[in-house]
Amino acid sequence: MKVLAFLTDGFETVEALAVIDILRRANIGVDTVSITGNKSVKSAQNIIVEADKLIEDINCNDEDVCFLPGGPGHKTYYDCDKLIDMLKVHNEAGGRIAAICAAPSVLGKLGFLKGKRATAFPGFEDMLEGAEVAPKTERVVTDGNITTSRGMGTSVDLGLELVTLIRGKELADELAVSTQYIND
Repeated sequence: MKVLAFLTDGFETVEALAVIDILRRANIGVDTVSITGNKSVKSAQNIIVEADKLIEDINCNDEDVCFLPGGPGHKTYYDCDKLIDMLKVHNEAGGRIAAICAAPSVLGKLGFLKGKRATAFPGFEDMLEGAEVAPKTERVVTDGNITTSRGMGTSVDLGLELVTLIRGKELADELAVSTQYIND
């Protein structure tokens, strides 16, 4: 089992890297995957990140987690047929998918949120097609196989939620304290 963190030009730096950091601290395998055809991917804040792999070189297993960071680049997720096909197959198999900020709108457009609770960056709620939009007080929402989060300020929350789902609440709580996210 691993987390596949999909990166495209214009991804939000903190949304991607904070979640990846928390997962790796929990000894959860993470592959950063470029969907651009180039391993060097430029964030919305002009930070260049070297992805571990290109999407052409990966396979997604049912037990893997597909993670979509947000940012203005989220619109290019639609342009990557392999990603969209992979997400559809993964969702149909009940595989876990996480998205933050604007990226949950992609899940809405693909019909993954019908009958589920979800959240997204303010202003993107209408794009969570078929979802019951969670109150703004909920920073992360998991409903079935889908986990969504609101934005950069909730990145650590999303990382800790994924650790809880994959490795358990006890480890997530330990990480929250050891990283000073919360005081013990």
